[in-house]
Amino acid sequence: MQNWLFSSGNHAWAHDFDALERADFQRGPVPAYLEETPVFPGIWLYRGEAAGRSRFNMEVEAGAGTRGRIIMGSMLGGNGVMALEGCDEQTWREDGRTYLLSPTERRMRYDIAAEDGWRTIALRLETEALDLLGSDGNLPDVVRDVLEGRVDDLADVATISGPLRAVSHMLLRMPYEGSMRVLYRQAKVLELLAHLFDRFEVEDDRGPLASREMAWVRRARERLLEDLREPPDLETLALDVGLTPKRLNRGFRSLYGTTVFNYLRDARLDAARAALEGGTPLSLKQLAWELGYGQVTNFATAFRRRFGVAPGAYRAQAAE
Repeated sequence: MQNWLFSSGNHAWAHDFDALERADFQRGPVPAYLEETPVFPGIWLYRGEAAGRSRFNMEVEAGAGTRGRIIMGSMLGGNGVMALEGCDEQTWREDGRTYLLSPTERRMRYDIAAEDGWRTIALRLETEALDLLGSDGNLPDVVRDVLEGRVDDLADVATISGPLRAVSHMLLRMPYEGSMRVLYRQAKVLELLAHLFDRFEVEDDRGPLASREMAWVRRARERLLEDLREPPDLETLALDVGLTPKRLNRGFRSLYGTTVFNYLRDARLDAARAALEGGTPLSLKQLAWELGYGQVTNFATAFRRRFGVAPGAYRAQAAE
């Protein structure tokens, strides 16, 4: 993927992975690297580490010329924020998180603050990967929708399972060289994909939802809308109503035609539109904050994508 920018303080390093598959960057005594390696057609592996205490940023320009692109991986250490243009910011802590982003035509930014090192393993999948993975119902809906170009606004994090963490560390510390290393990497990437697909699968439990479960889904919707600025995450919300996250997402798809994440995004934007139509005195920055957006630019991008007009222009039209 082209046009990465690594920065720390007043120092910055630009890098094009098409020209060189490894970027080494350093400020002061803290070395770091990020490596991009093609593994299968349409699938790339990213490995990155920084030693000791470190603070730096990575920015990636919006993708172009591809039908669908998804990043799935794990932050195995450090603290930080992931921001996909037009989506809510996602955070992780020292215990790590697995994450999913769909930067098909959106700029990405990673802000990393590590007290005792940072490590990451991630996979980039593009539409060509469907030739290997198949485009039938065996793929998680969320992956298939992105790779087939139907969805491009996903940003989500989840806890890391033990097996997912283990195979991620194996990819960071591959024991072989030469052709054996290539075979080992391919095998572990397929294993990592299996764990990632399982983690973000939302249609895993295919049994019909009972009437009491549908009532719990409606209760979850009410709970989700109580505080648009700081709503519960998927796992907390599911626990509150007595469902698994996969079961809750399935219920949302059944009742509301979308996932919990997308329902929350639409509810926030609908609330923003209603506020602007009602003549809210809040500035766009304040309104974005009240609705859970950490950056007004993300709010403006999401609003424009949903309603076809920037929120400032919509406010002006509503005032006429």
